Amino acid sequence: MILKEILIVGGGACGILVAINLARMSKDPIAVTIAEPRAILGQGVAYSTSDSAHLLNVPAGRMSALVDDPAHFSRYMECDGNSFISRAHYGRYLLSTFLQFQEENSSFSFRHARALIDSIERGGKAFIAHSEGRLIGEFDAIVLATGHGRSIASEQIAKLSGSSKVIEDVWRDLVPHLDGVMISVGTGLTFIDHALTHLRRKPSNKAIGISRTGWLPMPHLKQRAEPLPVPKQARNSSDGVREFIENASDWRAAQDGIRHELPEIWYRWSESEKQKFMNAHLRWWNVHRHRVSPEIHEELEKMITSGRLKVISGEAKEIILKGEGLQVLLTDGTSIDGNFLINSMGYMSGEDSPLIRALVEKGLAKIGPLGMGISTDYPGFLVKSNFARDLKLFAIGALLIGERFETTAVPELKVQAHEIAAELLK
Repeated sequence: MILKEILIVGGGACGILVAINLARMSKDPIAVTIAEPRAILGQGVAYSTSDSAHLLNVPAGRMSALVDDPAHFSRYMECDGNSFISRAHYGRYLLSTFLQFQEENSSFSFRHARALIDSIERGGKAFIAHSEGRLIGEFDAIVLATGHGRSIASEQIAKLSGSSKVIEDVWRDLVPHLDGVMISVGTGLTFIDHALTHLRRKPSNKAIGISRTGWLPMPHLKQRAEPLPVPKQARNSSDGVREFIENASDWRAAQDGIRHELPEIWYRWSESEKQKFMNAHLRWWNVHRHRVSPEIHEELEKMITSGRLKVISGEAKEIILKGEGLQVLLTDGTSIDGNFLINSMGYMSGEDSPLIRALVEKGLAKIGPLGMGISTDYPGFLVKSNFARDLKLFAIGALLIGERFETTAVPELKVQAHEIAAELLK
């Protein structure tokens, strides 16, 4: 039997989920290389936090790495399926699960290449991959599991890049233990994690979040309800999606129903309807979709009531370094003084990376709808190119946001990983 060689570009959650499925499902000899600069696999941006109080925003019962064993993670943690577990624990779970299946499969060989792939060419078996001019290997197939791209930074934040008082990428850069008033541009899940860490560290610390809406993520219920069936009118337009969720007897169950079908709904919308959703409904969708655990929501409410945490609806016009701290001038003419600022505006979907740009320039990939991510043979995961369809270049996760929109949470990623692994092993 000929050895099949596969490269997974990226060793975060997406990459390790693909590797888990390959190790679990492969019967014939297979050699898998994960190219990941980090020393530890399975973490990536999502699970690299060292703060054990940073919790998953999905209950344990929905976080199994295995599509056919929903309770796998709950058993690993010995917890109830409605529990919200530390993200650091989840990263360790992913790596432990991979190592288990790797050890059990004698036909599966593995290599961790501590490298950032910046060049993929046609040639050899099918592809040749390099990192900074160094040959990583020749491969029959490649999976792009590069995760999120660079952090989104406003012009005001970008101007102060390099300042010790402005942390531009809070999950990739070292966040110093500064005390006083923390200001955040953005009030989503990233803000909540870092604000609560800051507030727990010292009783006199305060946190202020600024966003256009002034909205915070909504809470999960302690017991999750079953998703509601999606009516036809909710499939036809972005307005229909919002009306269904807002008018439902249980908005969470309605949104969970939409979420499961959103890739198909999104794919069938026109470009103009997709753009309308992004312009008119994205912020509303995010605060309802990306929820916090009940215990985190309770802690947030206490911090707001005590005056230690404040959320402001506004937009930063200018950020000025001032004495021992900085000042944020808002477009309404008011200002906020603080000791340091974090960027919580989120991340690009990865089409901005040098590797993806190079693949597009070579005709090995095409940019996805609305200029987001890359394009695939939906409902499959084969990257569209200017060449024959038998080039086995696949994509998973954030790179598929233009094609699927709902593509960054484990309940979706584990299905993607399973289906990609099945294709690779055909």
